[in-house]
Amino acid sequence: MSDDYRAELAFAKQLAHDAKLISDKYYKQSVEFETKSDASPVTIADKQINQLVIDGVQKVFPADGVLGEEGSWQADKNRLWVCDPIDGTIAYMMGEAACFFSVALVIDGAPTVAVTRDLANGDLFWATKGGGAFRNGEPISVSSRTLEQAMVVFPTKFSSLYGHQKTYLDIAEAVYLTNVIHGGVFKGMLVAQGFVDAAPHLNPTQAWDAAAVKLIVDEAGGKATDIKGADHRYDGELTGGFIVTNGLIHDNLLRVITTSQRTA
Repeated sequence: MSDDYRAELAFAKQLAHDAKLISDKYYKQSVEFETKSDASPVTIADKQINQLVIDGVQKVFPADGVLGEEGSWQADKNRLWVCDPIDGTIAYMMGEAACFFSVALVIDGAPTVAVTRDLANGDLFWATKGGGAFRNGEPISVSSRTLEQAMVVFPTKFSSLYGHQKTYLDIAEAVYLTNVIHGGVFKGMLVAQGFVDAAPHLNPTQAWDAAAVKLIVDEAGGKATDIKGADHRYDGELTGGFIVTNGLIHDNLLRVITTSQRTA
């Protein structure tokens, strides 16, 4: 890891530690929540953790900004702390172990430092640009399975699955097996550890869902792009889908997706 980002990594890890403390107060309890304009729930834990990040950045890196799912501050800065306080809020509310805290330092649209924390079991993941990817201090790496051997996880949102029904079915036909699970960050960490081989998300998504995943998967030897194989900027909406793989199957999976959409 470059010495230039040691302070930022330490700060992000501290945020993850403090986010877990907040999460623990509400996890597997009857959690207070509201319904947002997009019909998704937001809990009191989401709001408190998001504010934790804003308060921390204001104190430690006041020249930076925050782009958070539940609140932002100075979001026009070129150095942005991109945060999802609880990725997998529905899983969190249901007591399902598929919910993560996620934060990434994004500089000029590119993730440079990333930390995620499993809010169910406490595992801590991190990466810095060019410095490798780690879980609880141990290096992690993606799998070496081919497309025909691949295990692939899909989103749980029915509107996404049915809106791209043919493409997801064509992916399922091309790989060994599939599963449907909550949590985009959870799925990304499964890819980074080599437990699964791809997590395709075909709908537009937001930077806070993807920025930390992008860097950790890349540093674990994998690949994350849009559905055309191009890199995103991670300081706003990701309009071209978000495809995360072990790298080895990336081009073949993109061909399946492109062919399926062309013939839909």
